[in-house]
Amino acid sequence: MSSSSFRKSIFSGVALSALAISGIAYAQEADDADVIEVVEEAEEAESRQDKIVVTGSLLRRDEFSSSSPIQVITAEVATLEGLVDTAALLQGSSLAAGSTQLNNTFQNFVTNGGVGTQTIDLRGCGDTRTLVLLDGKRPGPSGTRGAVSALDLNIVPQSIISRIEILKDGASTIYGSDAVCGVVNIITRNTVDGFEINGSLTQPEDSGGEQYSVSAAYGFSLGDNADFTLSAEYRLSEELDVSDRDYLDCPQDLVRDPNTGDLLDRLNFSATASDPRVACSNLYHNTVIDAFSGQRLVPSPDGVTRPTVFGGTIPGYGPRRNGVDPNTGRNFYEDILDAPFLDNEDFFPRNENIALFATADVDLGDIAWDTELLYSRRETNVEGYRQFFPFVGSSQTPFGFLPQYGYISDPTYTNSMNSLVRPVLPYATFDNIIVDYFYGSTSLSGGFGDFLPDWSWKVDGTYSRGEGTYEGNEILASKSGDWGLDGVQDVTGDGIPDALAPPSIDLLDPFYLSGDGLAELAAAVGGVQKGSTEYEQTTLTAVVAGELFELPAGPIGLGLGAEFREFSIDDQPGALTQLGDIWGSSTAGPTVGTNTVYEVFAEVEVPIFKGQPFAEDVTFNGSVRAFDYDLGGSDSIYKVGLNWQINPILRARSSFGTSYRAPALFELFLDNQTGFQSQTAIDVCVDWGESTNQNIRTNCAAAGIPDNYTGAGSSALISTSGGGDSLESETGESFTAGIIYTPTFADLNIALDYYEIELNDQITTLSGAQIVGGCYGGTNFPNDFCNLLDRNSGTNPTSPFSITEVRASTLNVDSQQQRGLDLTVRYENEFNFGSVVFDANVNWALERYINVFGSDFNIGVNDLDFNGVIGFPSVVGDASVRLDRGDWTYTWFTNYVGRQDNNRNFANDLNEPSSYFGLQGLYKVHTEAEFRHGASIRWQGDTLSITGGIR
Repeated sequence: MSSSSFRKSIFSGVALSALAISGIAYAQEADDADVIEVVEEAEEAESRQDKIVVTGSLLRRDEFSSSSPIQVITAEVATLEGLVDTAALLQGSSLAAGSTQLNNTFQNFVTNGGVGTQTIDLRGCGDTRTLVLLDGKRPGPSGTRGAVSALDLNIVPQSIISRIEILKDGASTIYGSDAVCGVVNIITRNTVDGFEINGSLTQPEDSGGEQYSVSAAYGFSLGDNADFTLSAEYRLSEELDVSDRDYLDCPQDLVRDPNTGDLLDRLNFSATASDPRVACSNLYHNTVIDAFSGQRLVPSPDGVTRPTVFGGTIPGYGPRRNGVDPNTGRNFYEDILDAPFLDNEDFFPRNENIALFATADVDLGDIAWDTELLYSRRETNVEGYRQFFPFVGSSQTPFGFLPQYGYISDPTYTNSMNSLVRPVLPYATFDNIIVDYFYGSTSLSGGFGDFLPDWSWKVDGTYSRGEGTYEGNEILASKSGDWGLDGVQDVTGDGIPDALAPPSIDLLDPFYLSGDGLAELAAAVGGVQKGSTEYEQTTLTAVVAGELFELPAGPIGLGLGAEFREFSIDDQPGALTQLGDIWGSSTAGPTVGTNTVYEVFAEVEVPIFKGQPFAEDVTFNGSVRAFDYDLGGSDSIYKVGLNWQINPILRARSSFGTSYRAPALFELFLDNQTGFQSQTAIDVCVDWGESTNQNIRTNCAAAGIPDNYTGAGSSALISTSGGGDSLESETGESFTAGIIYTPTFADLNIALDYYEIELNDQITTLSGAQIVGGCYGGTNFPNDFCNLLDRNSGTNPTSPFSITEVRASTLNVDSQQQRGLDLTVRYENEFNFGSVVFDANVNWALERYINVFGSDFNIGVNDLDFNGVIGFPSVVGDASVRLDRGDWTYTWFTNYVGRQDNNRNFANDLNEPSSYFGLQGLYKVHTEAEFRHGASIRWQGDTLSITGGIR
């Protein structure tokens, strides 16, 4: 697929404060830094209390430092870089950029949380292994469909954020499940002085994908002991169609001549081509496959009707004649791979968000009472296209009258080609998703008075509820006229396979094949269904913390806590899904279940040395946690860390700990699913002669499958299920070691941290298509994926080479290991022309081993180090330079993602000339290293702030 390495957009923002007494009318908990590595004492803005609590710890301390590396991103970054939502702010960080992040581009895929969900995945471990907190508390996830697991960042209005603290290693001993590869703690603003209104616009250079945001906040006090804030935000992201950008609307093979560099992509000689050199591969359609001859009828480029070898015809169509152009020596195709109606397909869907947020901070004398309430509503609307490729039966065949090729309800039915055929038609789809989210938390905290003056206590209670509905159009199996499903599925549930009626329209009519009759096709074979998902979570937490006694180097700190959490899911798929009356999909029942966990935890901090040579301050930190799930097992974990201030300019830190992730509810309670999928939907060996994947060509040929195999057999049985009480919690280990350099001659901080992460017993479920693709797409064949499917031999009398069954279950089998380096640099200085701040963050991944289905499972790839492949970049970084001069702020920022290469996934070295339809060509299986730059200017007055920029 071609892509653009540089995108431009214009963004601007206006902030107006009507009742400000002095300065901008809000107070934030963070200082005015953009991105900082936590290496020294907090600034005055952090010290509302004598001591603070840092993310990853239960204990209050005098310094904003930790034995674990922490990165802080302030809300000001979003303003200066023109980022409208929380997901963009987090997914662009150096710990996430370049890896696969769940966002609005996944509308055509089945994803955790459903369409429109946006999550954060630190270090590429998976979003279920990154814990997201809101002010140190765990809000529950929300979304649609059964696979709801990670927090949807759409619920967090950006306008309420003060700063985000990212803990770069595991913290399950403090926070429990999911804090495996890191913790994101979103800290909200707790005071607003008067009234404030903010608005922003992000306008791309070309139309499509515009983003708008407007927010308002009001803060007030009742006496000296009660502070309240009220906030509201509206956010709209307009849809971006694939045709709106030239780097999205024309996917290509991008194979080049190794000598001249000229493009070798097959020429487009199809009937709809206006320029043979424009060969876009968007959606294969407008084709009819004769199951008996294997020939494919496509619109004839010259408009002449030509029959198949058995005499079947469609007006204006003929057997495709893909081959070599004698004039250029290049390959060509006559298949239809693109059409004007596909220009309307969404790349980004329309996403609309409304959020309300309120806080109360009440001083009850010796007790503080803090409360937060959040309501969020998201609406996502998606337009797309898919293929519809049923078998159309015919009792009249090239071999005479054969009623078995008719329909059970009409054995004499005959189609216009007098043959068993499979048309490939386009089908328009839509999805409408609405998610309402409710979250409330309340906390009581205080001390023990003169009895224990150095001790404090805190009790938290949180409740969240996500209510989602998902509506979309489907192709009904009962209306599909698919001969391959006739007498196969039991939609009525009476124990007898249902007979399907023949198609109610002529599916071989060019009107439907070409996409001209999309609406009429949907009316004939389609239906609309709506499902609903509810996810509830209740958490109660109690913590006491204080100082035990004094040592020569300082007091020993101790924190003790307990937590109870109950969480439940109730996903009710649409009626068509529960009946199994959806063509090309499986029967799915409700996903309903509840799980609870009881946990106890403790943390201790012991000062070892203070004021000694080469040991100005050495502190040991240790924490433990024990957990007991109703489903998911019971165990205990630990973590130890060391902070060593060697001298005023050097500090070393290190940590080692274990962590865990309990099974998500959908992994436990996914209802057993059985369904039938067509061979074409799952089998990569169908028509493998036209595949550009060398592994598939080699392995399908080795299996003896013909290169023009049509997949004409009956549908394959796909069996999937949740793990239930057989699933155990995933386990992990993390190690970090770092050094921080803070010279006295300059306001400079440099932190370099080494990390190792190992995850075991990962929970996984693969789809039928993934299993078949893993079998035939690997460099090793056969491999263990092949043991999960059954295929007929070529001598089978009715369905030669057809896949009969694919077995996919949820198991504790995967593992991964990774290690790398994190570098953070920050420089500040006051010059006579203004204040300059430079920030840079770089992540170097050194190794990333992924074992699918365990270390003994042969996935078809010799090298399990996925470091540097697409989705797992080796180097990612970001940097910014900021100048504050009077009322003006000037900012330049950049993000870097290193080169990513999928060459390791292929048997042949595709960085060397390889076969491309009989020619030698160089494949493009990598992405180039990429810098993305931006700049902004802000003017800030007493009650008004204006920001504008380009990126």
